[in-house]
Amino acid sequence: MANRLKAWGPAAGWAAVLFSLSAVPDVGVGYSIPISDKLAHFCLYAVLGTTLAWGRSRAPGAAAHVLLVAAGAIYGLSDEWHQMYVPGRTFDLLDWAADVAGVVFGYGTTVLLLGRRAKVTESN
Repeated sequence: MANRLKAWGPAAGWAAVLFSLSAVPDVGVGYSIPISDKLAHFCLYAVLGTTLAWGRSRAPGAAAHVLLVAAGAIYGLSDEWHQMYVPGRTFDLLDWAADVAGVVFGYGTTVLLLGRRAKVTESN
């Protein structure tokens, strides 16, 4: 159980962070993110993709890559759905597209980097 927590804890923790960010109402208080909304979605979900790939690399009985990327995409969709019930927030398919792109980028980059690291370790 401890191994699974170490493997999947970062992904679960980051999902909780994303949920918390989505629960913040847009009440027009004048604050804004100084970067594009879509870039913010991409970056936040790239972290989720990274933590999913990390979890796969550490968990016993690793799940298929496509299953984990799909889980990240579905989480992004559920996040957009959640925002329909938060004052001042809306469901936006383009935000979800940025979420999915971020998951794919973060996951793919991490898998490649972990694979290279393993090859370097094997050759030493």
